[in-house]
Amino acid sequence: MKDYCKFVNVFQGCSETKLPQPQGIAATWHFIKAITGNTLPAAVLPFGKYSCCAYTEGYPGGYGDHLPNSCPSDLRFLSEGARFRGLSHFHQSGTGAIDYYYNYAVTQPYMGLLPPENGCGILSQEGTPGYYSVTGEDGIRSEAAVSHNSVYHRFTFPGSGGRIAVDFTNDGLMKTDSRMYSRPQSGKVSLLSETEVCAEVTLDGLKQYFYYKCEGARVVSLLRSGEPVPGRSAAFGETKDTYGVLFKAEGETVNGCLGASFKSAQAAKEDCLKDEGGFDEVRLNAYRQWNEKLGSIEIESSDEKELEIFYSNLYHSIIKPSDRSGECPLWQDDGFVVDFSTMWDIYKTQLPLVLTLYPEAAQKIVNTILDCGRHLGAFPHTMVMREGFLEDSLQACMLAEYTVCDAFYRGVKADYADALERMVRDIYRPSYKNLIDGELPPRITHILDAADACAAVAQLARLTGYGQVAQKLEKTAQRRAECYDSETGLLKADADYYEGNVWNYSFRLHPDMERRIEVAGGTQSFTALLDRFFGYTFPESVETRFEGFNNEPDMETPYAYHFVGRHDRISEIIDASRKYMFVSGNGGLPGNNDSGGLSSCFVWNAIGIFPVTGQDLMIIGTPLYKKAVLHLQNGKTFTVERSGEGIYVKRAALDGQTLAKLEFPVTRMMRSGTLTLEMCNEI
Repeated sequence: MKDYCKFVNVFQGCSETKLPQPQGIAATWHFIKAITGNTLPAAVLPFGKYSCCAYTEGYPGGYGDHLPNSCPSDLRFLSEGARFRGLSHFHQSGTGAIDYYYNYAVTQPYMGLLPPENGCGILSQEGTPGYYSVTGEDGIRSEAAVSHNSVYHRFTFPGSGGRIAVDFTNDGLMKTDSRMYSRPQSGKVSLLSETEVCAEVTLDGLKQYFYYKCEGARVVSLLRSGEPVPGRSAAFGETKDTYGVLFKAEGETVNGCLGASFKSAQAAKEDCLKDEGGFDEVRLNAYRQWNEKLGSIEIESSDEKELEIFYSNLYHSIIKPSDRSGECPLWQDDGFVVDFSTMWDIYKTQLPLVLTLYPEAAQKIVNTILDCGRHLGAFPHTMVMREGFLEDSLQACMLAEYTVCDAFYRGVKADYADALERMVRDIYRPSYKNLIDGELPPRITHILDAADACAAVAQLARLTGYGQVAQKLEKTAQRRAECYDSETGLLKADADYYEGNVWNYSFRLHPDMERRIEVAGGTQSFTALLDRFFGYTFPESVETRFEGFNNEPDMETPYAYHFVGRHDRISEIIDASRKYMFVSGNGGLPGNNDSGGLSSCFVWNAIGIFPVTGQDLMIIGTPLYKKAVLHLQNGKTFTVERSGEGIYVKRAALDGQTLAKLEFPVTRMMRSGTLTLEMCNEI
C-alpha cells in the first residue's frame, strides 16, 4: 500500500490563514468570514467516533488560541495564547458557532499535588493521521491514538510524582461564556477498581457513558471541583461543580484507555477491554486505515507541495460525519452517524465526495437520513450529540433530499421507493407549508432550497416509476420563478440573505438553467452579471463580489459559466483559487473548513470535475494533475487525464468519444471510464 499519510499535514487549517498575496482576478474577491480553517490536529479515524487532542479552550473546537471571531478584521486570540489543559475528546471539525462544542472527558496530566490553574504552556506538538502528541513546559508528553472502539493515551512524566485528573463533566469551551459552555443535567461517577472508573453524564440532554482504565497508575479518589470525594461513587444533579477522578502514576509512563457509548457504561467498558495490541499497534493500525481511505484518489504529481495540499484537503474532507453505528438510543439502527454540522456546509461538495468514494460511510449516511425521517418525522439539517439529535436551522431547508438523490445516482444501496415516500413526507410536512404554497418568506433562499429539492426528488420519482408523484413535485418546483427580479436578473433584493447578499445566492446551479438565464435577460446579460460578480468588471466593488472560497453560499458559482459557454472563465477562477486560496502549511485554508465543505471543494476542483448536487450531472473544470484515479464506492475506477499545457480545455473525450459539452452524467462516471482532457494556453 502506498504511503499517502506522509503527505498529510494534520495541522492544515489550524492556524490563522496565511495565503499568498492574490493577483489577477483573485485580488477582487472579498472574504466575509474569519480567515482561519478552524480545524484540529486531533487523533481521529476516517469518519471516526473519537477525536482527541489538546484542550486549550480555544474557539471553536477547544483547540488553538482563537477567541470567537466573525470576520477578517475581527481575529481575536486568547490573552495568554494556547495553554494545555489536558486532552479532550469529541470535537466538531472546522465549524464556527455550532453551539455544541463537546470537549468531553478532559484528561489532565500534571506534576505535584495540584494542577496548574491556567494550564501549561505548550513546547511542541506532533501529529500524523490517527495520532497526536503534545509536550508541555512542565516536561510532560501526552500522546493519543485512536481505534474505532477506544482512545488510547500515553503520558510520559519527567520524573516521579505524576498525576492524572479526568473531568467527566466538561462540555464546551470558555467557562466565562455561557453560549459556549454547558453544565450536565445529571450524572454519576463510580470507581470499579484501583485502575478503573465509569461515568454516566447527561450532556445537552443526551445521556453519555464513559469508561476509563489506567495502566501504571492507581486511583487516589473521586473529585468534586478538584477536591477529593470519599467513597466509591458520587451522584449529582444539575450542577456548576465538576466531577471526575484522580490517578497517581506509579512510574514515569502511564497508559490510559477511554471508551464512550450512548448505550451503557458496560458497552463503553467492553470496547476498552478489547485486545487491540496496545498504544503502538493502535497507532499503526490507524495509519493503515487512513492510507486505505486516502488511496481512494491517486494523483500523479512529482511536486511534494502539490501532494501535501491535495492529501491534506482530502484528509480533512473525510473526518465527518462521525460513525456511531449500533449506538442509536432512539431506534435499532442499521448504520448511524452524527455531526452533520451542517448540511448547508457539506451537501454540495463533501457529501457527494463521500457518496462517490466510500461505500460503508455512504450507506450509513443514507440510512441515518432516512431513519431520521422515519423515527423523528424530519430529515436532518444540523445533527449533533444532543437530546433528540436534530437541531433546527435557519440556514437552509430540505438539503438532505439532495443527498439522497446524490446517493441514488451513485448507486448507494437503499430502498428508494421507501426513500421517495420519506422525502415527500419531509417536503410536505406542516412546518414547510409556507414554502410550498405560502407567501414568500423573508429568507427567499429557502424557496430556492425547496424548489430545487422538489425538482431533484421529482426526477428520482420519474426514474423509479412514480410519475404522479413527480408531477406534484414539479409543480412545487415552479415556485423558483417567484424569487427572481426580471429587471435586475438577480434574486429579489428586499430579502434576508444568510452570510452573504443577493449576489452570492443569485447563481445557483438550478435543474433548469435555460429558464434561469432567460429571467436574467439571456446569455449576454447573465454572463455580464457573472463577470461583475467575479470581478472581471467593476473590480473595485465589494458589494457584488464572490467570497473567494471563504464561505459556502457561492462556491459552486464558477460553474454557472458552463451554461453560457464561457468555460474559459471557469478555468481562470479555479486556477486562481488553487494558487491563492488553498496552499500548503497550517494556514493553508481560506476560511472555516466546516466539516470538510471547503477542503472537498478543493479536491473536486483539483481533479477537474465538479458535482452538481441533486442532479445527474458532473461539470468539467480544469485539472491540476496529469492523472487522477478515483476508486469508486462500487469497486470501479474513473480516471481524469490531461495532456498538453495550460489551464483551458481544448477538447474533452470520455473513453475516446468526444464530448459535445464539457459535462457528463454522474451515472456514466459510476460505470467507470477515462476522461481525457486536451489542454491549451489560450482560447
